[in-house]
Amino acid sequence: MNSVPSKTKQGLIRLTQAFIAVSVALFLMLTTVSVAMAQNEPASNKQPLSFGPDQTIIDLNRLSWEPLDFEGVTPGAEIAALRGDLQNAESLEAVVRFPANYTFPNHSHTSDELYLWIEGDLTYIAEDGTATDLSGQSFISLPGGVPHALVCGDEPCLFYLRYSRPFDLVLYPMPELKN
Repeated sequence: MNSVPSKTKQGLIRLTQAFIAVSVALFLMLTTVSVAMAQNEPASNKQPLSFGPDQTIIDLNRLSWEPLDFEGVTPGAEIAALRGDLQNAESLEAVVRFPANYTFPNHSHTSDELYLWIEGDLTYIAEDGTATDLSGQSFISLPGGVPHALVCGDEPCLFYLRYSRPFDLVLYPMPELKN
């Protein structure tokens, strides 16, 4: 008589284990699908809206972010391409975000560049070491070949940028800061 309850217990244990395994697998699958759907939902940078030729409509709250990963650049910066591709485009428009207290090193690009700072205070460091503090809403336009560094303040930073030529990055030593 003891063997029947023991077999029933073993069956219940197996059934419980199977239920848990299926639940975990379903949870992981739904989480992965949700993340993928969020990155490819309409009006995201991966699936922008367009109602005619040369139209791009993107909800900035639906961006899909990728690490801005270059040798000599501290990890933490992220980019969401709006038009073009960081690696292969003739031109590039993107949104970039830096974590709080992040420094993007002294650098230049072949292309002219335009920044429209959306969020977070920053310090612009010019080639000669002049450091200029700017508020969270700033416009910066530079010709190609101008070395500069960017320092994000105590809050995360978010900005739009545009390059009219293919993206490249040349790093320089940080200049000695002027007072």
